[in-house]
Amino acid sequence: MGFRVVLFAVMGLGAMYMMHLLAQDWTRIRPIQGITNLAGQASNALNLQNLAGQIPQLAGQIPNLASQASAALNLQRGKRGTLQRKQHAVPGIDWKRILARDPFECLQSLICQLMSGAEAQSSEAELLMDFLESSLEMAPAKIGRAFSRGLALRGNSERCYDEYPFCLYSAKTMLRILRWFSETKSPPMDEE
Repeated sequence: MGFRVVLFAVMGLGAMYMMHLLAQDWTRIRPIQGITNLAGQASNALNLQNLAGQIPQLAGQIPNLASQASAALNLQRGKRGTLQRKQHAVPGIDWKRILARDPFECLQSLICQLMSGAEAQSSEAELLMDFLESSLEMAPAKIGRAFSRGLALRGNSERCYDEYPFCLYSAKTMLRILRWFSETKSPPMDEE
């Protein structure tokens, strides 16, 4: 009995360490979300139902939104120009480093679960799936296998637990841990 508890604790700590490594690289791909939020602010500012009563307010906000949009566009152009100058773009996530330190295959389980449809409403999951789709050719074979396995198990994310039996965490839990490591120093709270 005591051996099982120790083994369970070691597996949990190993998975937490893998999530910590992924969170370090996660902050590199999250700036895309800032541009999405800016677009949402612009669409809220241009809400036609409230336009008549807010014309004076909007007149003051338009230059600010325009300058923010211009700055975001220049940032993206700069990134695009830098990538075009380089022969091979450096991936935003160091997959090999994470895989080398993930003996319980929690990263592969997370990818399999996300691609099979788990946590489809989560913005973090959507961001990670989009990043995976755009950088899959640069990822190691284990990542590609987890990606394709998840697509094959579409709608059956529970079957990913059979593929990766040593990782005990669900995609929801791993995304909460990832958010916790990347954004705050306090434990994650339920958002239900």
